[in-house]
Amino acid sequence: MRFAIIAALALAGCAAKVTPPAVQIKTVTVTREVQRPCVVTRPARPVPLGALPTSLARLAAVLGAKLAEWSGPGGYGERADAAIVTCTRP
Repeated sequence: MRFAIIAALALAGCAAKVTPPAVQIKTVTVTREVQRPCVVTRPARPVPLGALPTSLARLAAVLGAKLAEWSGPGGYGERADAAIVTCTRP
């Protein structure tokens, strides 16, 4: 009788096992933001200073001219800012 009870419990334990669900494959569409190519051409950089003049007046004139190249109207700074704004606009 003990054997019958043990066998019944053992069989009941096997019957209670739950089989895992079958594997399901789902296709999910995910929208990702990617970089877009920029249509603006890179502005040409001003020429480097090179050798600095020894005269203080000449040095001031060269530095003033370089500053005007960078920050003057239509200078490199404005063209670079315009390119950045165009390329980063949403």
